[in-house]
Amino acid sequence: LATLTACTSTPTPAPAPTGRTWTSEEQTAITEATAQYKKSRAAYDAALNNPTTATRAALEAAGNSGIWLDNAVARVSDLRAQKTRRIGAVQIVSTDPIWVDVTVPTPSVVLKTCLDYTAVAEHTTTRRLIDARLLHLPTGWSLTNESENPDNAQP
Repeated sequence: LATLTACTSTPTPAPAPTGRTWTSEEQTAITEATAQYKKSRAAYDAALNNPTTATRAALEAAGNSGIWLDNAVARVSDLRAQKTRRIGAVQIVSTDPIWVDVTVPTPSVVLKTCLDYTAVAEHTTTRRLIDARLLHLPTGWSLTNESENPDNAQP
């Protein structure tokens, strides 16, 4: 029940964890990473909707990398081999930063993200909480992984 509430409530900007405030540098990282996440996700949706023309290079150019890119390319290849495609796009309902580290050589942001799958044909899940990890690489922010958020666990 907590998952449904967390993923269906009206999105509001998340405060920094445990009451601290984000520094201006952290807030800039959050803003840039969130914008990149939306761009990376849109490119992934486009690739799944048209796997015959999708390429790894296009997904990389849209800021996808790491295990996320490898999984995206594998999913596109599967659709291409099955001579099918996905219809519809996942909607990003909300993104809340849960981890920001700008003090290391490769800054990172983790966004607790609510994804809405209702516009995707033949998808049985309506909403899911995902932790999206983005790293600031030499080419800019890049989506490197998505994983199930622990809040998805059923009681």
